[in-house]
Amino acid sequence: MKTRLIVNLLLALALTTLGFVAWLKPGQEQIKPVQLTSFEMSAIDSITIQRRQAQTIELIRINDEWLITQPINAPALLGKVEQLLKISQIKPPVTYPLDTASLEQFGLKEPIVSLTFNNETLLIGRTESVQSRRYVSKEKQLYLLDDTFLHHLTAPLSAYIDNRLLPDGAQIISIQTPALHLQQKDDNSWQNELSPLDVLSPDAVQMLFDEWRFARAITVDNQSEQTISEQITITLDNNKTMAFGVIKQGSNVILVSSEKKLAYTFSVDKYEQMTTLAQLDANDA
Repeated sequence: MKTRLIVNLLLALALTTLGFVAWLKPGQEQIKPVQLTSFEMSAIDSITIQRRQAQTIELIRINDEWLITQPINAPALLGKVEQLLKISQIKPPVTYPLDTASLEQFGLKEPIVSLTFNNETLLIGRTESVQSRRYVSKEKQLYLLDDTFLHHLTAPLSAYIDNRLLPDGAQIISIQTPALHLQQKDDNSWQNELSPLDVLSPDAVQMLFDEWRFARAITVDNQSEQTISEQITITLDNNKTMAFGVIKQGSNVILVSSEKKLAYTFSVDKYEQMTTLAQLDANDA
C-alpha cells in the first residue's frame, strides 16, 4: 500500500514538472510581473494619446489639476484621467522580447494608439486570436494584455472634457439670468434686482446655486456657431465672473462659455431647474 502511494506521488510530481516545463515556452520571459511604466500615478504629469483614426489629445497636470492642451484648451474630466493613469500601472501577465522587425506582425508598425506617459511611450496594436489579448510594446518588450482599456483611448474628444460648469468649491455670490438677478444684501438676505419687492427664501436661493455647483452637461463640445439668444452671468466669491451664452435647440439648451469657448448641452428640464427659484416659504429655514 505504501509502495503504491509513493509511486502515485512520484507520478504526480513528474506530471507537475512536465507541465511547468511546457509552460515555460521558448522566448517567453517568466519573471515577476512589472507594470507597464516606471512611474507611479502621482509622478505622471503629462499624457499624450496619438490615435490613428482620431485627433491627438495632450493632457498636462498643473497644480494638481489636469488640463487638455491639444487639440483644444479645456479642463479634463478627472474620472477619464484616472482611467488613463490606471493603464500605466497594468502588470502584464505575459512578456516577450521584441524584435523590431516583427512590429507589423503585431499591428505595432502603425499602432492603433501611441500612448505616452511623461517620456515613456506604449504602442497599442491588434489582438491575438487565442485569448483575444492585445499586443502592446514599450521599447524592446512585447506584452499581451487583457483587452479592457482601448475604449478609454479611442473615445471622442468630448469624453475627456470636464462636463461641470463650475470648478470645485465654487461659491456663488450673484447670478443674473433673463428672469433673475440675485444679489446678497448687507443683512445677508437675498434680493431679486429685477423684482426688488419679492421676499426670497434663503433655502430656495441656495437650492438654485446648488443646481449650478453640481450641474453636469450631457455633452461638451467646441463652441457652437449658432446665434446666442440670451446670456447668464455668475459671480463667485473670488470676484471671478463666468458668462454663458444661451442657445435653445429643441429639447436641449446649450450654454456656451465665453471664457473656455466650450458648449455645454443640458436638457430643457435641467435648464429650467438652473434658472427658476423653487417655490418655498420665505420663512422656511
